[in-house]
Amino acid sequence: MMRALQCYALLPALAWSLAPPQVLDAKTVAHSLWQERDLFETSVHALITRGPAGPPAFRLAYMPCRNRGEILRLMLEEAQVPYELEIVGFRAWRDGGVKATTPHGKLPVLRDYDGRGADLGQEGAITRFLARKLGLAGRTPEEEATVDSLYCFWFATLRNNGVSHDGEHFSCAALKAVEDVGELARPPYGAVFRQNTLSKAERSLVALDFFEKTLADAGTGFLVADAPTVVDLGLFYILYELGEDDICPDWADKSPRSSRRRRACRATPGALTARASTPTSPGATRPT
Repeated sequence: MMRALQCYALLPALAWSLAPPQVLDAKTVAHSLWQERDLFETSVHALITRGPAGPPAFRLAYMPCRNRGEILRLMLEEAQVPYELEIVGFRAWRDGGVKATTPHGKLPVLRDYDGRGADLGQEGAITRFLARKLGLAGRTPEEEATVDSLYCFWFATLRNNGVSHDGEHFSCAALKAVEDVGELARPPYGAVFRQNTLSKAERSLVALDFFEKTLADAGTGFLVADAPTVVDLGLFYILYELGEDDICPDWADKSPRSSRRRRACRATPGALTARASTPTSPGATRPT
């Protein structure tokens, strides 16, 4: 135990000894990633400047994949603020000492979030912090509570409690195998018990149905009130990924309502029109 504590005491010194990330453009980083291909072979440690001109308001550090960092990046894009995206390849993370610079030895991290040198870890904490700072958490305490409730639901279902984008509660692979969404009978989410016999596809549709009903009840095109919030961005990118060419490109035919929701989101400013703007994310168009 004492040896472990001594090791942790060295972490700040290790952090200061690290070389800073290279400042690169997104296209250069993308070429590097596509050449390495395997996430666990990526060695890049780069800094990409995003948003309008001006001093960066935030620096978000994450690996070159969507997963836990995507909703954070989309909020920054939607707010159209200048920010820095620190791309940490797995080798740089494992062997280059970047891991030692993070609060919990995990990514994502929001660097210097308080303006006094402290870093903020944990996806949920960063999500809530950015949502409040960027005006995407709701405009009143009541709206904020509703947004947070829906975010918790989104995280538990469409994000499989943060473990994966393809799991027991939501599975793109299972939905891909469904030929006719309308023919697949399923109960409303509120009628489902924790222990149930639903298939992955049925659980996935039950969660999507819940969001469709919430949108219909709101009647504004958004999940809460009449403006986009963090949970709108979360739902949008899940639907975007579901309809990608290598996942379920015919989803628009299987579920027209979800397709309309995706198209409506793309018609709004910020992140919703810049969904594929960062080619460091798997699934973006491969550069030539």
